Amino acid sequence: MLDSWSSIVFGMECLGCGAVSGSLDPWLCPDCRKTLENVSKETRRPRDDVVSLFPMEKLTRRLVHLLKYRSIPGMAAYLVGHSCMMRGSPEILFPDFVPPLYFVPVPLHRARFRERGYNQAEMVAKALAERTGGCVCYWLRRKAFRVSQTKLTRGERESNVSGAFEARLPKVLPVRGTVVIVDDVYTTGATTGACMDAFGKDFPLDMKVCTLLYDMPVSATMDYVADRRAFWNP
Repeated sequence: MLDSWSSIVFGMECLGCGAVSGSLDPWLCPDCRKTLENVSKETRRPRDDVVSLFPMEKLTRRLVHLLKYRSIPGMAAYLVGHSCMMRGSPEILFPDFVPPLYFVPVPLHRARFRERGYNQAEMVAKALAERTGGCVCYWLRRKAFRVSQTKLTRGERESNVSGAFEARLPKVLPVRGTVVIVDDVYTTGATTGACMDAFGKDFPLDMKVCTLLYDMPVSATMDYVADRRAFWNP
């Protein structure tokens, strides 16, 4: 059913390279699928408390742009499913994450949500929860609309998101487990760091971060240009 629907909407073109193929799965041709599998063999650990499923490369950048700007929320589950998690248990991907896992998506401001129709971080969190047996927890709220992080320096990023989030915790917290802040891309850690700060220094549970991609900070400006081009040029 998914194959048929994808063929109707996207034709027979690979969403990775644009080549016509009769062997889509339903979005990538065999060559692009192999490329994706190759780049996912090793997760990226920008910091001890951060896991990124893929590096930011041409193919992975394009797929995340499709997730964010082309109304393909299913791309989140597709990427999670094609990460190294597919080749082992969740413990291999998260060896130091104490279960159970509580996946908390970085929230979108309501204006951005209206623009996209969904929160891509939430889609990633749901896919991770399904794969690991964890759960999605909406324990954060975004208080203010801020400009895109991708065109800012490290210092500007931290200032831009400082105080942008507030915690909305349940009356009774779990007594054990790990809160995993989920986002689509990790660059400097300003956004996810601001999310962690919202929980306060005395928060009793372990806190980690998981993102689809790890982007080297030096490429942030280039990514911003690519984001805008992907959004405005069909």
